[in-house]
Amino acid sequence: MSSDGSAAKVAIIIPSWTGEISRLLHSIEQQTFRDYKVEVVTGVSPVARARNVGIRRTTSEIVVFIDDDAYFGHEDCLRILVDLLESDPRIGVVGTSKLAPPSASALQRAISRQVPRMVYPTVRRNQVSNPPLDRYGFTAITGTCCAIPRRIFEELGMFDEEMITGPEDVSFFAQVRRGGYNLMVAANCWVYHDPPPSMRDLLRKSFWYGVGHAQSTRKTPERGLRLLALNRWYGKATLLASVLAFPAAFFVHLYFDPKRKILLGFRPLKTLSTYAVLCGYVYGWYNARPRQEATTYRGVRGGAAQP
Repeated sequence: MSSDGSAAKVAIIIPSWTGEISRLLHSIEQQTFRDYKVEVVTGVSPVARARNVGIRRTTSEIVVFIDDDAYFGHEDCLRILVDLLESDPRIGVVGTSKLAPPSASALQRAISRQVPRMVYPTVRRNQVSNPPLDRYGFTAITGTCCAIPRRIFEELGMFDEEMITGPEDVSFFAQVRRGGYNLMVAANCWVYHDPPPSMRDLLRKSFWYGVGHAQSTRKTPERGLRLLALNRWYGKATLLASVLAFPAAFFVHLYFDPKRKILLGFRPLKTLSTYAVLCGYVYGWYNARPRQEATTYRGVRGGAAQP
């Protein structure tokens, strides 16, 4: 709360399966911007539902989401997010860059280098990062850490609770963009975020990302997100070709984010992650509403969605 008893200007909403946020809370307490309230939403999944619960529990004019396995990179991050968000009413979301923490293991650093979207380098100038609305495409903004005016939720609605953890960000950000707002990456502003700590966590995370992508594809076909048309013969043929190409895929890598490109070289983590995504996509295509979701916060697995 503010010193005069009024509602804080910023609500910092932290979805957390375990409620263990000591590292993150320490970084929040170091922030130069002080007009905030912390709201921890514990044991609620999927994360879209947890975020919506946090929104309903608070009244602040600005909502900042940050995952419990992330923490602010320096003491001015919160101020930078708020200042940029308030600089232009057509900005709907402001996000941070994302780096692996200094304490990251050798495996986590390798995952950061090889697997897309695990990190995003800091930028020196504020950067527009709008997702395309008619095809699969990239935005650097993620729910790992971002600031959104409350009026955006009042105007456009909240996170889609039918989406499993992962694509709910992409779906909501596309909705913001369709509303005519810009998404911005703040300059010189970053959070440290843990990459998956083990191969098992990497493959699980990748699998459920694929499930979520298929779910988004089936639910909103007008967005052009389809990677494989598994209801057509050529989609199934492409799937078979992908399976047969598995050995070569350790040395030839197609990246979609942030731009499409092909890289050569031995990148086994990228290959295994890609094929885990593919498995999840196939599963999700035929099972748009899986019976149980693997929700992971700080490497801890949660269960099915809770009210």
